[in-house]
Amino acid sequence: MRITLDYEITPNVIPKNYGRGFISLIKKLIEETNPMLFNDYYNDQHKLKPFTFGTYFPQLRGNQSDKLKVGEIVKVNFSTSSIQLATNIYNGFLKVKEHTWRNNNTSINFKPVRAFLLPNRKIDKEEIVVKTLSPLLVNNLGDSNKFLLPGEEGFLEGLEFSVHECAKEFLNDTSTFNFEFEVIDWRRVVLYHYKKMPATKGIFKIKSKPEILQMIYDIGLGVHRSQGFGMMEVIK
Repeated sequence: MRITLDYEITPNVIPKNYGRGFISLIKKLIEETNPMLFNDYYNDQHKLKPFTFGTYFPQLRGNQSDKLKVGEIVKVNFSTSSIQLATNIYNGFLKVKEHTWRNNNTSINFKPVRAFLLPNRKIDKEEIVVKTLSPLLVNNLGDSNKFLLPGEEGFLEGLEFSVHECAKEFLNDTSTFNFEFEVIDWRRVVLYHYKKMPATKGIFKIKSKPEILQMIYDIGLGVHRSQGFGMMEVIK
């Protein structure tokens, strides 16, 4: 299920590491509507979570030193395989009238404007073409703090490993299913998220079982999905 949440934000110039502010917002929406689920998700920081999200600033006007001129509105695109969680997020949007994230001398204030529940998309084929709605992060199997780009040694192995781990957790699928990933177009982006990290934006072709492709569409691809990475839109 997918929901778009429109928020008014202040100030209209925010730091490049703004991602932590949106993680804070998502956590607040879950905590306010389902404290037990919140504890289940966040008592263990390594627990896999069945959701991803991406942010879009329609009034973005470029950089100002180490900050971004984002304007007054942000769209938070949220995707999950859990109807319960989608309901919690929507109800949290209605319940939480204001939320402020603070970090050192920085803060971002969120006020809800409107929410849109998007139509469900059913994937019943074995090949899709996707584009990133939030950057794709892939880490090295031997070093979770090392992030890889397409073409680098270990990239495909790390990506496939993360897909199989999600399949075990959310589909109870421990089989050695086929997974093929082809890069059609991509570019490197540098993320400011706790530390600088290289990530990928682009268009990719993915082949696998329909239920695996559905999972990728619903909860994202790669690592740190619940921190705002790996959200994909099917374009073909």
